[in-house]
Amino acid sequence: MTEQGIDKASSFEAVRARLLALAYRMLGSRAEAEDVVQDVGLKWHLANTQEVQTPVAWLTTITARAAIDRLRHVQRERASQAAGWLPEPWLDEVAPSAEELALRSAEMSYGVMMLLERLKPDERAAFVLHEAFDCDYAEIAAILERTPAACRQIVHRAKTRLRRAGAPLARPDAVAHARIVERLRSVLEAQDRTGLLRLFSDAPEVVGEAPGCVPAAAPARETAPEPAAAGWVDTVTSLAGHASHAETVSVAGMLCIALFFEGDVVGILDVSINGLPDGSTKIVALRIVTGAARLQAINRVLGRTAVTQLLARIQRSATTSIAVRSDFPVDVHA
Repeated sequence: MTEQGIDKASSFEAVRARLLALAYRMLGSRAEAEDVVQDVGLKWHLANTQEVQTPVAWLTTITARAAIDRLRHVQRERASQAAGWLPEPWLDEVAPSAEELALRSAEMSYGVMMLLERLKPDERAAFVLHEAFDCDYAEIAAILERTPAACRQIVHRAKTRLRRAGAPLARPDAVAHARIVERLRSVLEAQDRTGLLRLFSDAPEVVGEAPGCVPAAAPARETAPEPAAAGWVDTVTSLAGHASHAETVSVAGMLCIALFFEGDVVGILDVSINGLPDGSTKIVALRIVTGAARLQAINRVLGRTAVTQLLARIQRSATTSIAVRSDFPVDVHA
């Protein structure tokens, strides 16, 4: 490989995690994001980069534009799905990879990720670049080929639309949120319908893929979906009843509930909370992810196959003979 090729490869790998985090925030799908970043890597490899002064800026620009193009295509597909579309939850790993660390540095709650589907591709790009990646309006203008003033208006318009849709733009108190999530897990395992109702506001927004849920909102929709019908209680309790157990897991820096059946994750419950005038804290929105495709990444970490492989590695390690020095200060035969 030439010296220029080595520099190209190292430059790309140095920012690959950031590019993947950006593409995921834009597309809501890890697989789509990985495809975009792979295409960008190929373009970078083939490009004449002699005049590129800042590789990270070039790569970020190409990634954002590629994600916008991909989003325009997939939004049409998602809008045609009768049950709506939900973004893929990205599990926070215990031993985070470079991609995971990049994602954490650009955290957005799952609730915000879902409502980003309402934005037009340019609005979503401007909002994600400004809010998650701290890009200024001049940088966004260069990427979107607009003026800084126009980009400022795009971000303002995106925030207005998200607030109108009820997006929790400010991250909730993590302690209060974790307390509510743990209480929800407890009442679901106990199949306590009354306790479940006490945790929710009078008219929570419930969206998901499971039968009985309000369909996920269509992209670029101006108004919030109608409040869920009372049947959502039966939907949630039925899902929990068919699961063998429930555990709390971290998604996008906030706790969610993972429902397990026969060792695999079959559902993710994500909640948004809010303080009410009476001083109580209630769940105001619930998102239910049950699609197998969206749970693949989580099951690669928590599912039955992943656990089986981990136990096999532990067993192999336990049966491996260990060479002990003669002056080892413990009687290994005791």
